[in-house]
Amino acid sequence: MLSGGDTQRRLLAQLLDYKKGLSIDDLALRLEISRTAVKQHLSTLERDGYVARGTARRTAGRPEQTFVLTDSGIDFFPKQYSWFSKVLLQTLRSRIGENDLGEFMYNLGVDMSATALPRITGKTRLERIVEIVRIMNETGFVAHVVDAEEGSLPRIACKNCVYHDLSKEYPEVCRFDIGFLSGLMGAEVEQEECMQRDGGELCRFRFIPYA
Repeated sequence: MLSGGDTQRRLLAQLLDYKKGLSIDDLALRLEISRTAVKQHLSTLERDGYVARGTARRTAGRPEQTFVLTDSGIDFFPKQYSWFSKVLLQTLRSRIGENDLGEFMYNLGVDMSATALPRITGKTRLERIVEIVRIMNETGFVAHVVDAEEGSLPRIACKNCVYHDLSKEYPEVCRFDIGFLSGLMGAEVEQEECMQRDGGELCRFRFIPYA
């Protein structure tokens, strides 16, 4: 949410057009507002992480400070990640079939777990589960540890599915999570409950074999 409304949106759009950056004078000219107003908007946008200072541009006089979009500024503009993901999944499913797509997603999850292995190296199985929950929360799952039943490891439950729209049409996507968790724990994982499949309020995973 931009506090400066349409003017700040237009300012960001100008910087989107000029990736190398624009100066205060450039922006004042293009937006048809005063330099003071541009400075105020830039100060707010820089504070909020949408804009950063770029390289100083040489002129006949003093060098001009330029401003560029940050990743957050670029992400302010709409993206079609969901649409693109659906195109990829539809193409894969049509070429290799549902079963192989599920296996592909599982193996992809296992492969991706390697990037997080340093965070759990040397930890006990219980400590690994706690750290895995932290990793999942960092990506938006809203996960928590479910107390263990006697003779078993704690389960992991998630209140938010980050693939909610995709998994409606492509339930094979859920196999990615199973592969990711399996790769981190070095154990088979069962998805006991699925928000999409079961119509419940959460997704629940348990590790096999029991501890």
